[in-house]
Amino acid sequence: MSKKEIKSKSRSVYYHRAQFLKTDSFSIDKTLEQMLNQAWDQLDTTPERTFYAGDEKSLVGMKRSSKIAKLSKGNKDCTVFSIGTYEAGASANTITDPNLEQVELEADTIDAPEDREFLDGEGFVCVYGNHIFMSPAANLRAGNVNGFMESMLIHGGFEQAASAIEIHQIADIDKVNTIEEEGVKNIVVNASTYLSSLEYIKRVSPNTKAPTVLRKFTNMVKSQFDLFCDDDTDAEVIEKSGINTKIVVSHDSRVSGDNARHGHEKVKETAKLLAGTDVSGYTITTKKDTTLTHDDLVLKRVVSVPRHGKTVHLDKMWLKLVEVLEAYESKGILEQ
Repeated sequence: MSKKEIKSKSRSVYYHRAQFLKTDSFSIDKTLEQMLNQAWDQLDTTPERTFYAGDEKSLVGMKRSSKIAKLSKGNKDCTVFSIGTYEAGASANTITDPNLEQVELEADTIDAPEDREFLDGEGFVCVYGNHIFMSPAANLRAGNVNGFMESMLIHGGFEQAASAIEIHQIADIDKVNTIEEEGVKNIVVNASTYLSSLEYIKRVSPNTKAPTVLRKFTNMVKSQFDLFCDDDTDAEVIEKSGINTKIVVSHDSRVSGDNARHGHEKVKETAKLLAGTDVSGYTITTKKDTTLTHDDLVLKRVVSVPRHGKTVHLDKMWLKLVEVLEAYESKGILEQ
């Protein structure tokens, strides 16, 4: 019997960076990597590393290891781990193989074996200092990964660090330079998509803190629903009534003078700020008519990894994360 061919699967790797707000009452003197490792040592069983993620799903820290990254300043240790998401006691759906004798199909269910759960998604993470390289999944997104790390800090004895942490997705510097060089004609915001993405981030990562300018921008977007809200929340208005609105923030290049230049700088800085966040639902058009969405702006690399059922081979995925760390470090991206 011939051995079954192992196919490859494409996974996207994203770069995030953690920073900690400074306060007069306390300071953080450890890196995210150091604290996560200490927390993992403290929470040394899988139930202790299992956290509720909403919608009846849980996140579990599955496995951790240390890898060596070949960096410009020599070989350095980095930490890799995997996270799984599952719904306790949930069944999976199956269908029969389509064949010429069938006119239609109907899904049936199958229960997981005893003492097992169906894995709905698996995320892979490499942390080097405060640098985070992650490959989320369709059912385990970047916000879930960030939420898991925050929960690890809280339950592992680093509550103050968890309250002060900010995790930012890093934008593609070439695309940010495009905004800088070409200027911004307009930013078009689909209000419902924008607010929905924010709600999702808050749900899976409740400690996420938005910069002041982004909060002001978000308040402007939310204000578009004030006419329709009554006592309903923005989310309820969108869900119940189907009402949506689009906002266009533009700069008229025909206007000249210091105030006009200052106005354009504000629009441009807002565009660059959006590029460095996890929110979506906007399109930036430059003055040379280059269009950029959230997917265009985030820094990511697509890698090919052998499949392992519905997920990918663990150790080979970890090695790909380390390779991305090495590549970005050699290009100086970690210092940008």
